[in-house]
Amino acid sequence: MKTIGFIGLGLIGGSIAKTIRKFHPDYHILAYAKHKETLAAALSCNAIDAVLEEKDERYHTCDYIFLCAPVEYNIEYLKYLKDVISDDCIITDAGSVKGPIHKAVEELGMEHCFIGGHPMAGSEQSGFEHSSDHLLENAYYIITPTTQTDPAVVSEFNEFIGSLGAIPLVLDYDSHDAATA
Repeated sequence: MKTIGFIGLGLIGGSIAKTIRKFHPDYHILAYAKHKETLAAALSCNAIDAVLEEKDERYHTCDYIFLCAPVEYNIEYLKYLKDVISDDCIITDAGSVKGPIHKAVEELGMEHCFIGGHPMAGSEQSGFEHSSDHLLENAYYIITPTTQTDPAVVSEFNEFIGSLGAIPLVLDYDSHDAATA
């Protein structure tokens, strides 16, 4: 059984959590979100198993951590997570721009444990209340590993994203940013 952590449970984070629950009901899902109402709603609908604090030692138990907050917040969370996560944890994000977070990952020496991500899905709506367990269905999910990420780990993450009904596509972060610009 895997343990998945989330920082941010808006439309995208909430949809990823709900989709993981749908396809991997045995996974343990932990989450932190800025708004307590969001966490209460996520617990109530069984999208997550437990609530994390902003800075919480339980991040150490996670196999994957999804950073689903705005890019600047995700970069700040990296600084905390660096000293908390286990050696085999993979951190990913769901931001639409990859350059800034990849640069932060390099500066922090976290290239071995980071795989960028960008689900090419969304809605005109925002927030957890609009998230769904089918938002990722047949959507491209861009994966941007670093040059230091073990290819076997990238392959495993690619399979995981595919198991959620998304279509994983691996690109380097510069190519992603150029294509999405």
